[in-house]
Amino acid sequence: MPREMHAIWWDDHLGPMVGRSCPEGASLSVEEALRIFMGHGINQEAKIGYTNLGRGLVVSILIPPNCIAVLLNENEDPQVVERNLLRLVEEMNLNSSHWESELSRAFDRLNALLSESSKDEILARDDVRRLVNDMMDGRIESIEPVHVLRQTDRYPIASQYLSGDDEEVARTLRDLESAGILVAKSHGRKLTCTRCSSTEVVAGLACPNCNSTDLYKIYRLHCPNCGQVTQSVIVDNMEEISCQHCKAAIPVQELKVLGIEMLCNSCSTATPDPLITLTCASCGKRFSSLDILSGTGLAFELSPAGKKERAEKA
Repeated sequence: MPREMHAIWWDDHLGPMVGRSCPEGASLSVEEALRIFMGHGINQEAKIGYTNLGRGLVVSILIPPNCIAVLLNENEDPQVVERNLLRLVEEMNLNSSHWESELSRAFDRLNALLSESSKDEILARDDVRRLVNDMMDGRIESIEPVHVLRQTDRYPIASQYLSGDDEEVARTLRDLESAGILVAKSHGRKLTCTRCSSTEVVAGLACPNCNSTDLYKIYRLHCPNCGQVTQSVIVDNMEEISCQHCKAAIPVQELKVLGIEMLCNSCSTATPDPLITLTCASCGKRFSSLDILSGTGLAFELSPAGKKERAEKA
């Protein structure tokens, strides 16, 4: 179980402020509070933060201006704590005028939630048992997400069994993974802007030589008059082009496109393989390779032990 819980908040003029702590005698310095806030990013864009204070790992959840920080015991699974911390804040009154009692209740409730997500407790739930039994009987082979380009994955099959909203269903599946009942496997990608958390993405093209986005399309075309291959830029309102070889005027609607190259207006590089760029539609941040690779959607299957047991039953 976690060692400590701290309520801190951010003041735009004074910086990090330390409020109540649990259990009695627990303390947090202003410097440690600052490090915890930094764990949420320079602009405090991340809802969940991880901070190593030297005396232990802290998992924190930021709901501006409030932040609830939990100091873990050694060998405690931080992802299990994170999931239950997300459950906890849905029950907390972050505007309470009695923070001492509110935090004390929250600390006890977090410990209760952690107990409820243990293997024995989670398998005692009727909805979980029905899901696992149907997987053991072969009626469900894999629990796959939909809308993997959104920040929150949905699991329609699991939602038919498990109680709670989409986020709670996903957390329960991760609890089952931690308990060794299910295993998670990669299933597509989901993209979320690390600056503003938007999931709206705009795809574009860029020059592979200078990275400019000022590009023209150069069409390789078959001339129906002389049979030669010609090249041309075609803009939206163009009705005809002239063949480079026979100089004949060719109506655009009669052209046969053989290929397309991109011509950079900045460095004059022509390429059939421009860079594909992904940009946040909200704040304009261009996604890096790390941004793209970090958003992996997950599907869930029975663990190898579960599959072996199912095969033996068959």
